[in-house]
Amino acid sequence: MFWLKKVLGNLLMPLPLLLTLLLLGLLLLWFSRRQRLGKTLITLGVLLLCLLSLRPVSLALLRPLEQQYPAYTGQGRLDYILVLGHGQVSDPTVPAWSYGSEDSNARVAEALRLKTLHPEATLVFSGNTQDDPLSCAGYYAQRAEAAGIPRAQMILFEDAFDTQDEIQHYARLVQDGKTAALVTSAYHMPRAMAMARGAGFSPTAAPTDFKAKLAQRPLPFYSQLPSSRWLYHSTLGVHERLGLLWTRLRGQSKD
Repeated sequence: MFWLKKVLGNLLMPLPLLLTLLLLGLLLLWFSRRQRLGKTLITLGVLLLCLLSLRPVSLALLRPLEQQYPAYTGQGRLDYILVLGHGQVSDPTVPAWSYGSEDSNARVAEALRLKTLHPEATLVFSGNTQDDPLSCAGYYAQRAEAAGIPRAQMILFEDAFDTQDEIQHYARLVQDGKTAALVTSAYHMPRAMAMARGAGFSPTAAPTDFKAKLAQRPLPFYSQLPSSRWLYHSTLGVHERLGLLWTRLRGQSKD
């Protein structure tokens, strides 16, 4: 089920899906008499690819997800700071702090900010990958230790390979009236919080890594042109909506 979810999820993302549409159109044009259908598929694929690569479209897909939970400004005692993983690549030819992705680096940075606000809280890091000798939880722990936080103030769950695994670990940890803040990327927060409620606990949201930001001044015209950056943001929006649908169908989330 894990690998099936990953493969199907990737195939349903905009770029692979639209490339498949374009390839089918080309095959029909070159090797069949169904010229009209082939032209229709190619036209549809190109138009959708262009639309999803535009900034306004990416904002419409991503910003509603990111704005559901405000930035963390909580006061009072906090027992746990729960940090969802995102993966890294342990390349020995680059500095260790470059191992992490943009998302994972933003998440650990937010966790360290919360730790400064709540020195009494325990950092809880989770996440692993099948193809890297260093787990995401281990990478987070290295970053925290470099910031002066002793390993005794951390809990690592290195046997979690997706968000559901991580949430299940957290649910067993956060009991008996304990309080927790959940740190993840803003676009991922709605799904993570729904899964947490489905697992029986309600942490305080601490979103980070906001990508769909509105400019305070008019942007230059070239920023409105199709871009791989906006396509990536659109892909995140599509991915999270499919993820929310999947967790609801499996009964893993609670709205």
